[in-house]
Amino acid sequence: MVSKTTCKVVQDTDRALEVMRRAAKWLVEIGKPGKHWNPAHMDRRHMLQHAEASEFYVVLVNGKPAAAAILQDNERNQSWASVDRGNHVSALYVHWLCVAPEFRGKGLPKVLIDFAAKQAKAMGIHTVRLDTNADEPKLMKVYDDLKFTLVHIEPEDEQRTAFYQKSV
Repeated sequence: MVSKTTCKVVQDTDRALEVMRRAAKWLVEIGKPGKHWNPAHMDRRHMLQHAEASEFYVVLVNGKPAAAAILQDNERNQSWASVDRGNHVSALYVHWLCVAPEFRGKGLPKVLIDFAAKQAKAMGIHTVRLDTNADEPKLMKVYDDLKFTLVHIEPEDEQRTAFYQKSV
């Protein structure tokens, strides 16, 4: 685990993309590439089609980019219609949450989720949401351990998507 004194979350598109690229390359190396985790797509041109530059955040550990995510107050990257059934839910959505391979196991997803919760509260939002591959039990355990509630699993393209949310 990293101490709060050695890590800091900042808005930084380029350093967030650097972490996302490293994470995507690692997924390819271990044989688990995903359609949303193509290393060739972890660049400004592609990723700015999915998020504004101001929505990219990075965790710096002793000044080194260690984890990253995109935080959005809209459903731009994942529809929750199957969960919400026509009801609008104000939420902060976490996308592309990842940890650089050399920083795995240090509790950085919690750092990002705690930061997202503070951002949500500051915006008057009381729900944080994310989705992940439902066929990856290790990923699902991360979100279970962070006190998210699994609210739905839905088939989507070549995988099943697990929808998680938590109140903040």
